[in-house]
Order: sequence, then C-alpha cells, then structure tokens
Amino acid sequence: MLAPPELTPDERAVLMAALEAPLTDRDPVVLGLCLRLCGRRLLQRAGTAAAANGWRGSPHAFVLTREGWAMVKSEWRFNPVRRAG
Repeated sequence: MLAPPELTPDERAVLMAALEAPLTDRDPVVLGLCLRLCGRRLLQRAGTAAAANGWRGSPHAFVLTREGWAMVKSEWRFNPVRRAG
C-alpha cells in the first residue's frame, strides 16, 4: 500500500470541501489546487459519466475519487467529526 501523500493545509481544505459538495469554484487558486489533487488521484472531473448516472450538475465540477475518500476517512480517524454521548 502506498503511503498517503503529504498535503498542504489548502489541499486538505479543498478535499474537505469536496466532501460536502462537488467543487465548481472558478477561482484560479482553487482550480490549481483541484488540478494538483487530480494529479494525485484524489479528485476527478465529474465528466459525462456522472451526467449519464443522473447527476445534473456541471460536468466541469471536481469530485472525490475512491483514493480521495480513503484519505479523508483516514484523516477522520485522527480527528473525530463528532462525538456521541
């Protein structure tokens, strides 16, 4: 198994934002971070496959990949999202 890539705080924030909803921001800085995360296979463009599956959003949006979801989930182990009780 590959070691998780070292991410900057900005890249982590983009991954957490992608967890909430697909990223459609056209800010050049955010777009650059999204493309960098695509290169690390943590994000991908929604594309036509998402539209074929019934998603009506922009095909240019960025969404989490399985690797990205695994990275976010591993971060949750160290920082619990919420506590029960």
